[in-house]
Amino acid sequence: MKILVISSMFPNNVQPTFGIFVQQRLVRMSKHCRLKVVNPIPYCPVVGRLKRYAYRARVKHKLNIDGLEVYYPRFFSIPMILKPLDGVFYFLCLVLFCRRIRKEFDFDVIDAHLAYPDGFAAVLLGKLLKKPVAITLRGHDIFELPQYPIRKRQVVYALKQANIVFSVADALKREAVALGIAGEKIVLATNGVDTRLFHPIDKLVAREELGLPRDKRIILSVGHLVVRKGFQHIIRAISILAEQGRGDLQLVIVGAAGIEGDYKARLDELINRLGVKDAVYFAGRRPYDELYKWYSAADIFGLASSKEGWANVLLEALACGKPVVATRAWGNSEVITAEDLGLLVEPENPTALAFSLDKALQRKWNTDIITAYSIQHSWERTAGIIYGEYKKMLGN
Repeated sequence: MKILVISSMFPNNVQPTFGIFVQQRLVRMSKHCRLKVVNPIPYCPVVGRLKRYAYRARVKHKLNIDGLEVYYPRFFSIPMILKPLDGVFYFLCLVLFCRRIRKEFDFDVIDAHLAYPDGFAAVLLGKLLKKPVAITLRGHDIFELPQYPIRKRQVVYALKQANIVFSVADALKREAVALGIAGEKIVLATNGVDTRLFHPIDKLVAREELGLPRDKRIILSVGHLVVRKGFQHIIRAISILAEQGRGDLQLVIVGAAGIEGDYKARLDELINRLGVKDAVYFAGRRPYDELYKWYSAADIFGLASSKEGWANVLLEALACGKPVVATRAWGNSEVITAEDLGLLVEPENPTALAFSLDKALQRKWNTDIITAYSIQHSWERTAGIIYGEYKKMLGN
C-alpha cells in the first residue's frame, strides 16, 4: 500500500518539533506501508519579509526525517486578506507536486492531517486523480475554523466528500456530526505516546541535570506561548497560591512562540504585575528527546488551555509518572479519565485551578497506575487502527 500524506503541520529544519505528533504517527504507519509526505509551505514575497513569517524561506525543500521522505513545496498565501483561498492555492501546489512524483509513486490513498486547508485540497486532488481520501480531525479545524463562514463551508465540504474521517477525540467527532457529517464515517484514532522515550527517571537526578531547584514543588507546563494554551491562567493560579502562603512553588514553562503568535511579552507583564517573577521560570523551546527529563523533574503537570483536540503533553506527562491538573476542554477529559490520573477544572478559572494544583501537590499518587495507563495509548495501536481502515477501504 502506498500513501501520499498531506500535512500543513510537520517538523522541518527550522521548526524541529512542529507537528511532531503527525511525524510520530507516520513513523509507525511506515511499518505497514510506503509513505511520501508533502508539507506545503505558505509563500508570499511581501509577507515573507515580516519577522513572523521570515522562517518560511529557510525551510528546505526536501528532508529525510526519521526515515520519512518529506517534501516542502511552496504555495501562494496572503494571511488574513486571502486566507479563505488557501485551500485552492494549496490544491494547485499539490497538483504540480503530483505531476513530478506519480510515475515513481502511484499512491493508493491520500492521507490529509487537517480538515483545512489540507483536507479541502486533498478532496479536490482525490477527485482529480480518482483516489480515496482520508482526513484527520485534530482540533482547531473543527473548533476554530468553522467560525469563519467561507472556511466553514470548505471544512464541511471536505469532510462530507472524504471517504473516511479519523478523529483524535470523540469531542471532535461530536462537533463534526453537529456540522452534518455522517457519524458512521468517522473513526476514533487518538494520538499516542512513545513510552520508550517518555519514561520516569529519578526526580532529583533530573533536576540536577536541568539546573532546577531541589527544594521547590515544581509545576510543569509545556506548550507554545499562545493565548489558548492558558499560561496566563496558571500564572494567576500561582499568584493566588503565593498569597495563601505557598512560597515553595516553582512554575516551569517549556515552550516558545507558535504559528498562532507569541504571548511571551504579555505573560512577562502579568508576572511583573502580580509580583511572582521568582516563582515562574521560562525554559524556552527544548529538544523533543529531552522533554522526559522536564516531566520527571516536576511534581505535577499543569495544562490550562481553553481548546485542545488531544493534547499529547498529557500522555507524555503520564508516561513519566506525573499526575495532571488540566482544564476540562474538548479532548482533555478523554485523556484524564479517572482521578487516579489527575484532576480536571473548568477553563479560564484561576481560582479553581489554584485549588486543584494545591490539592494535587498534597495528594500521594500511585505512579504505577499512572504509567500503566499511558502504555495503553501507544502510537503502534493507533497506526494499526488506521492501517486496518485503509485495508477495508481498498477492499484488501
